[in-house]
Amino acid sequence: MTSFSDPVKSTALVVYRRPQDPIAQLVSAYKERMTVLVERSFKAQVADARLSPMYTVRSLILAGAVPSPQMGPGLPERFPGTMEDLLDGVRENEPCTVRETIRTTINDISYNGLQPFNKTAAQISEGRSFLETRIDSRNEEKTGSTCIGMSHALLKQLSDRHRIEGMYAVQRKRGKDAFEHATVIVECTDGYLLLDPRSHPDQRIFPIPFGPSVTIHGKTFTAAKSGSQTPIFQIDSEGEYEYCTNIANGDDLVTKHFMMEEPFKPPKDPAFPISAYYLDGPKAGRGSRTIWVSPLNAKFTFKNDTVKDLAERTDTIPFQEALEKNFRARLERFFVAGAPPTFNIDVESLYGHLVQFVKNAGIIDKMFHEIYSR
Repeated sequence: MTSFSDPVKSTALVVYRRPQDPIAQLVSAYKERMTVLVERSFKAQVADARLSPMYTVRSLILAGAVPSPQMGPGLPERFPGTMEDLLDGVRENEPCTVRETIRTTINDISYNGLQPFNKTAAQISEGRSFLETRIDSRNEEKTGSTCIGMSHALLKQLSDRHRIEGMYAVQRKRGKDAFEHATVIVECTDGYLLLDPRSHPDQRIFPIPFGPSVTIHGKTFTAAKSGSQTPIFQIDSEGEYEYCTNIANGDDLVTKHFMMEEPFKPPKDPAFPISAYYLDGPKAGRGSRTIWVSPLNAKFTFKNDTVKDLAERTDTIPFQEALEKNFRARLERFFVAGAPPTFNIDVESLYGHLVQFVKNAGIIDKMFHEIYSR
């Protein structure tokens, strides 16, 4: 999964007042439910740390032991030209270059780590266990997505605009079983083109020729032979990685790993992001506006890096306040305050995602219980 900087730290205190009306009583009920979730989740983390690495559902998923990878239908035909031809050539009836399609496709999608949880909660509410859920991230171009949905958006645009069939590829540490990140690979006559939906615009396109290894942006890549289902190997400062294709349930594998890992880090203030980015200039690739979602601390943290006043950059909102009448107005102010860039997700869609996440408190609680079970 795409890496992000640590969430902002908050020392805000929330004063609880006795509810006086039905709406306040509803809010209080959700607050109590979220308090139980936080307490149990922290206890589970402590217990999990004392157990062997293969003891809980969560540790099994993080180790890549479950779910098992499933073979796909095979690989598409390779592109009948070079990587340069593919990226910068304009063929008949194509509206633009592939390079331009990559840029606009990723730039037009805001990162949204919330959707996998809401999709999973919907399935759990139908009676499925967490391991029985099946998550995909297709059709998320308009509402934001993780690296998984962005990769599918790239594949769709390559096919629709350029009649190019790429390969959905999932990345894991070499010698390990857990798939952690989704990308796209296109095989050409002279090598593999790796398309990585990262936040920084300059670190998305990696041409990797057949033959000697190549170093790009501090990462050393080696291409396997033509037609390989593990076409690319990578070495960087964090370790050795491999990219695997033709895995039918790659969406589900990466999504489950994300859900088991991201809500629990960093340990001091764990959270996962919904983020818009600076696309140009010295801040390119950094979050311009980010909503940090912390299930363990039952809070949203709105961080707006586009406003000048430091005191106005951060707004911490306990989950239960998302059910109050003024929450949508606070979210809209967050959207419009300061200078662009802002979210590509419209305010109404994001408001619905946030509220639904809070309403799913009991289901998420059940999920966390299951992932720490034997």
